[in-house]
Amino acid sequence: MIVDVHAHCLSRDFLRELARERAFGIETCPEGFGFAGYGPLDPLLFDMAGRLESLERRDICLQLVSPPPRIVSHAGWAADVAFARRLNAQTQATVRDGAGRLGGLAVPPIASPAHCADEIRRALDAGHVGIALPTSAAGRPLDEPAFAPLWAECARQGCIVFMHPTTGVAREAFASYTMLQLVGWPSETALCVARLIFAGVFERHPELKLVLAHGGGTLAMLAGRLDLAYEAPRFEANPACRAHISRPPSTYLRDIFYDTVVAHPDALDFLLKLVGPEQVVFGTDFPFEIGDAEGAKALAALARQPDDVRRIVLANGARLLGA
Repeated sequence: MIVDVHAHCLSRDFLRELARERAFGIETCPEGFGFAGYGPLDPLLFDMAGRLESLERRDICLQLVSPPPRIVSHAGWAADVAFARRLNAQTQATVRDGAGRLGGLAVPPIASPAHCADEIRRALDAGHVGIALPTSAAGRPLDEPAFAPLWAECARQGCIVFMHPTTGVAREAFASYTMLQLVGWPSETALCVARLIFAGVFERHPELKLVLAHGGGTLAMLAGRLDLAYEAPRFEANPACRAHISRPPSTYLRDIFYDTVVAHPDALDFLLKLVGPEQVVFGTDFPFEIGDAEGAKALAALARQPDDVRRIVLANGARLLGA
């Protein structure tokens, strides 16, 4: 059995609503739905029969689902209270149709920091199993003081907090070669989490169960560089890099969890060595092709770590969910 902590869904009914509203460029097409100017959406995003067949075939006993990041936060836009409620309602509807194999991750109204804690409590009481966060609120850093109640509530609830990168600042350089997803988003994760570390979020909330998509993006490779800022003695010393933390930044990386969506066996080996197998959980980014939708890449890489396979594909995820 396998727990998949990273997957996405949108219900057919919700996609029909967005298409009618002409929201986010969603439109109907022969394949079902698509983004205007981008192409069709993978039908498995909304086709429950196809999803359940895939889960059963791959022995996925539980898949955690959240909306695609583009409609949670993007450059210049983020979900407010009303839209977060709509997103969470459609996630719940999808989970109800999931034959017990799906768990919903709720989106807080990231555009309204003062209302995030209330929506987290409401969503968890309604049956969501955790929270899904973007890496910024339309580019606004999540370490700002206004977001302190969000982090405090996530820690207090003890629930899984899955973080997926999204676009903070639009750049023309990301418009070609899929650079946004390939390079921009992994960098957004590193930027967000490095700021959270230096701001002392993990110092104040060591019980936080933060899980990073895509193996944390570029964060792991920056472990030593973050420490250089903490250790710089004179000319490049920045007091802010020591003001809120009591130990080197790289040590906080072992307080964070990472999914297996790194797409290269050597990258996964490096991550396991850096943070330890107890901090790595299985994920797929289902159903997206720029991911590991079937989990085949991760499972092949984990075959090189036979002593850790069960822990990573099942036990760690179950532990985060309190099972």
